[in-house]
Amino acid sequence: MRSLLGDVDVPAVDALLTAVDEVMNSNTLLLRARTDEPVTAGNRLSILRAFVGGPLFPDMMRAADSARGWGNLRSGPVVPPMSGFELTELGEAGFRARLTWMLREASSPYRRHLDAARTEAVIGGFLDWLRPGAAAVAGEDWSYWSVRPDFLYFTGYYSDEPPRSDAAYFDGSSSDTATYLHRGDILMLLLTNGSP
Repeated sequence: MRSLLGDVDVPAVDALLTAVDEVMNSNTLLLRARTDEPVTAGNRLSILRAFVGGPLFPDMMRAADSARGWGNLRSGPVVPPMSGFELTELGEAGFRARLTWMLREASSPYRRHLDAARTEAVIGGFLDWLRPGAAAVAGEDWSYWSVRPDFLYFTGYYSDEPPRSDAAYFDGSSSDTATYLHRGDILMLLLTNGSP
């Protein structure tokens, strides 16, 4: 696999990540990578497992964290020993609904929900960026999946337990989300960890 983090350094992506950060008080990250083979129904789970469990993922998490100006993922393991992933299909409508929830309905500790017009502008810009370009294979659309957000270390924010890694990400609240997108040999992982 190969990192494509440079591809997400565009205004439409920054607008979405920044808006989600502000609304949910999150450290939102978007990772993008090229896989060694096209992601299909038959291999989507094994490719996700290889990506998250492989050596590229921690480097990308730290690079994305640094690029967003957070500096939260210090040394230490990013991914605990894994047991598996639970995926739920969202579809494009479900993905749009998830983004809308993040900006309009999710817990917002500082009461920074966006109004409908700004929400539509932010989400519309991001989805326009996602749409297939001239280089995309005809008929190939993105596939959208929710991933149960339990595959990274927890910060311990909502428990009495100290974090088990200096590179903990998820907080253990309903604002933890992981969304897996794939099309052809490209995968993306959108992560949120909003907390009060």
